[in-house]
Amino acid sequence: MRTRLFFILSIALFFSCKDEKKENTIASEKKAIEIPAQVKTLIDAAKKDSNNIDLNLQIVASLDSLGLHKDALINLDKLIKKDSLNNTLWLKRGQICKQTEDTVAAIKAFRYAARIYPTPATLMELANLYAETRNPLTIGICEQLMKMNPSKEYDAQAFFFVGIYYSKIGDKINALNCFNKSISQDFHFSDAYIEKGYLLYNDKKYQEALAVFIQLSRVNQMLSDGYYWQAKCNEALNKKADAIALYQKALLLDANLKEAKDAIEKLKK
Repeated sequence: MRTRLFFILSIALFFSCKDEKKENTIASEKKAIEIPAQVKTLIDAAKKDSNNIDLNLQIVASLDSLGLHKDALINLDKLIKKDSLNNTLWLKRGQICKQTEDTVAAIKAFRYAARIYPTPATLMELANLYAETRNPLTIGICEQLMKMNPSKEYDAQAFFFVGIYYSKIGDKINALNCFNKSISQDFHFSDAYIEKGYLLYNDKKYQEALAVFIQLSRVNQMLSDGYYWQAKCNEALNKKADAIALYQKALLLDANLKEAKDAIEKLKK
């Protein structure tokens, strides 16, 4: 199990009903989903005030939260057609496309948003996907993010995304260096510990990886990943009793952690 919590920033965006016949239900790909009463109220209000952007954005977000991503995008695109230079609309489009795993469309939307107005939220979303797709533009975007914020508020995230990029292309030295810089900027940045520890574990440096995951659990005692990966390291070091105890601790925090259950069963045989 490998968890990454990528700073996916909530931005309140929402929109209008596309068909009066679907006032009470909207068809998803597989079945019709009943719209909650509060969303119906928003749709009715939007019909009376179609130029109310904030109201229409609320409906987009509501459709998105219901899992009606296609409907949300259809309505969002209508808004973009009216106001194509609205950074917030393009940012929301990218976030919805990312949820549907349409990475190409998501990157395109985030790039448009960044060109209009490069907010930290937009740059981090773009850096995230660039890093995951091994795009060297990750570095430039993160440098831009740091230069725009001299307070160093986003330096930890910037170093993290560059670290992910280097990790993806197999440059372990630079990846570890970036994860260390990320942690130095934000001592409580759990994702940086996870990626650093995973990199060391994958390189069979189990003792070093164990030290990282122990530190992660000190920083965040309620995160199951820290104990799970400590268990993995102990298992690799042939410390079965310690591994079992740590897998059990991870399960106390996440009862659905199938990997931990399977590992315990295997170790007890």
